[in-house]
Amino acid sequence: MMPSSQETDQLWIGRTQGKLDDITISLSESISLDKEIYLQDIRGSVAHSRMLYKAGILTQNELQKIEKALRAIQKEIQQGKFIYEARLEDIHTHIEKRLVELIGETGKKLHTGRSRNDQVAVDTHLYIRSSCYSLGQEVLHLCSILLERAKGEIDTLLPGYTHLQIAQPIRLSHHLLAYFWCFLRDVQSFTVAAETSNCLPLGSGAFAGVNYQTDRDLLQTDLRFDSIYPNSMDAVSNRDHILDFLYAAAKCMTHSSRLAEEIVLWSSQEFSFLSLPDSLTTGSSIMPQKKNPDLAELIRGKTGRVQSNLQNLFVNLKSLPLAYNRDLQEDKLPMFDTNRQTLLCLQALQSMMEKAVYHRENMLVSLNKGFAVATDIADSLVKEKKIPFREAHHIVGKLVSYCITQKKQLNELTPKERLSISSYLKEDSFYQKASDLKESTEKKISYGGTSLSQQKKQIQEATRSLKKWKKYQWNPPNYSF
Repeated sequence: MMPSSQETDQLWIGRTQGKLDDITISLSESISLDKEIYLQDIRGSVAHSRMLYKAGILTQNELQKIEKALRAIQKEIQQGKFIYEARLEDIHTHIEKRLVELIGETGKKLHTGRSRNDQVAVDTHLYIRSSCYSLGQEVLHLCSILLERAKGEIDTLLPGYTHLQIAQPIRLSHHLLAYFWCFLRDVQSFTVAAETSNCLPLGSGAFAGVNYQTDRDLLQTDLRFDSIYPNSMDAVSNRDHILDFLYAAAKCMTHSSRLAEEIVLWSSQEFSFLSLPDSLTTGSSIMPQKKNPDLAELIRGKTGRVQSNLQNLFVNLKSLPLAYNRDLQEDKLPMFDTNRQTLLCLQALQSMMEKAVYHRENMLVSLNKGFAVATDIADSLVKEKKIPFREAHHIVGKLVSYCITQKKQLNELTPKERLSISSYLKEDSFYQKASDLKESTEKKISYGGTSLSQQKKQIQEATRSLKKWKKYQWNPPNYSF
């Protein structure tokens, strides 16, 4: 008994017969996810059909019919008219079935010399290249915003923290530029993933190669890959390009989460270093006074999700023998989800960093409360009074302890009070210069420091680096045909 036409829609039908159990369909389907790579699948099919024409397997008329039908399918999908069915499993089967419906027997020739294994591999390589380009551009935009805000806040002083305790005065530009360099490294990580995915797997067949004299150089040129996998088994089983992408995104999200955490802290009433516009916050359903930094909190939450996606694929791959195994179907969820969540979070960060209002007066209040110039006073004792640093450290420690017991700030002490701690602290001109907040930042003259001169140099260097990366040739896929 021959299976019905409805039962032969699966590309693999033939060896098995009869109707599939519902559980087989439910567990096997990936169309709910991989319909997202329809554009990559169609473009790969176009390149494959052109290669089949050159190999003499398709006539020119058949090639034209296939390309015309694939354009029509692409339009149907983009217009929301395409019908998806779980029993057809994946996007590859859906497109091929629709192709046969449109042009008949000619459509069945398209899969000649191709397996779903190398077909899905080329799709994911193209997808990763596109995603690296789009996310890379978003990160560069965030870097541009951070750099512009740094230029505008070069004279703003705020506490720098270690252990979340006030440590030393810094310029707000210095703090913003620290994140600039973090995110610029993320751009570099996305380029690594883009380069890893720039190797052509199509033409490898199921894993051993194909029984046709195919022209993989033609495929490489048509799809704009830089190289071709030299080993067909590696080509269909490799997922390093996805791992590199997930790592780049996880690292980028980690930096995003750290910045988001500071937005949450700084916008609290306890800090009050910045305010977000109402358009980027939400309220409470019960407490009418609340203005919550939900976007920043969601970024923190989604960071764990993206980091877990990387671990998800690592665990999937760790015990797989060569070559292809159906486990690899599970690479789609972490890949698609990571791309989507990272894009949203970067765009949210862009808006918050662009529209945040900094409260400079509150930053100064915290600086004075936190004894931030204690180290500067100790260093001044070493340099000008010529005493050992350990002794200077001890003197300033007693000075801070006295301030705490008397509930005073360092700049509020009288000469008599300072003298009670040490004769080295009596002189007003020495003490005032040693404890001045702005003067503290000006002393940090080492390369990469927070002094005004070093900040100006750093902004120039950041401007050059950003310009260089904006000119980087990403070589994203071209989906037009």
